Amino acid sequence: SAGISAFAQSAQRNELGLLLGAESIPQRTTAPGGNVDFSNGIIFSANYARLLVDGNTAVFLEFPFAASPNHDVSIASNGSITALATLYITPSLRVNFAHQARVSPWLSGGFGYGLYEGSANFRDGTVNPDVRNSTGTAQFGGGVDLRTGRKLLLPVTLRGEVRDYYTLNSPRFGIPAQGDGQHNVVAAGGIVLRF
Repeated sequence: SAGISAFAQSAQRNELGLLLGAESIPQRTTAPGGNVDFSNGIIFSANYARLLVDGNTAVFLEFPFAASPNHDVSIASNGSITALATLYITPSLRVNFAHQARVSPWLSGGFGYGLYEGSANFRDGTVNPDVRNSTGTAQFGGGVDLRTGRKLLLPVTLRGEVRDYYTLNSPRFGIPAQGDGQHNVVAAGGIVLRF
């Protein structure tokens, strides 16, 4: 029995996380001196990870994916977008501390791809000629995993996390924004299946 349990633990080198949360984008300043405000958006996250180094401190190669279908955009300018969708996928390294314990905090960092999609039309009704904007994206964050001892076909772990997807380029608002990069902060919770 102990041998079977040890084999089961060693065989669980893969993870699939499914999370739901909210994305918050801080206020931006436009070049003429106005502000860009964003509503919070629902975000859907999925994360595949592969265990690279096992032990009390474990290292995973992970592929965080997050997408938010809509943020309302408020700008006091007719030539600006009205809504913004976001998507990120950022291969990362994650370090889990106290990996064998019931509660395991972790830190993650990596770099990958971001996509902004603005509204098809500007606030004044004119067509937005540049709806999509791809950009390099740095991801850094942390969270905590809680082993439940339950199974949903596979062992289930609960996860809470906060990640900042920092894009190197701003979305194209239709009017210039001050500064190049943009913070996109995601707080999410859900389940992790290990197999």
